[in-house]
Amino acid sequence: MPASDPTPEPSGASPRSLSAVLRVRTYELDSFGHVNNAEYLHYLEEARSEYLRQVGLSFHDFARLGVQLVIVEAFVKYISPARYGDEIEVRGTVRDLRSASLVFDYVLTDRATGRLIATAWTKGAFIDPATGRPTRAPEPFRAAFGA
Repeated sequence: MPASDPTPEPSGASPRSLSAVLRVRTYELDSFGHVNNAEYLHYLEEARSEYLRQVGLSFHDFARLGVQLVIVEAFVKYISPARYGDEIEVRGTVRDLRSASLVFDYVLTDRATGRLIATAWTKGAFIDPATGRPTRAPEPFRAAFGA
């Protein structure tokens, strides 16, 4: 994603999409009574974890296949606040899958009302844990991400 255009683009490049539902908990709130901005990165990580489960993989497979997926860029556009008890639906797709990186696009909505809460994207790089250098994504991940 170019630095000059941080807004997520409509995706559809991948036949795979992610979907996760998260309930806002009290400890995620800030002093104004809505979800603290930093918590949204946790929500995105949980959605990625759920995506892996949906395609038959888990975080354990990274170690088994000798790679790590490190988030190297993240962007969140906050549209409206989420509050205690809200169920947030996180939907997303994989876009811009390359040999050693990929981008996830996300849309977060209030499950009960459909109200748009936020849009976001994250860029992940596959890293060799022994060297810390980028490495090609293993085939099970490439297949799961739509390559």
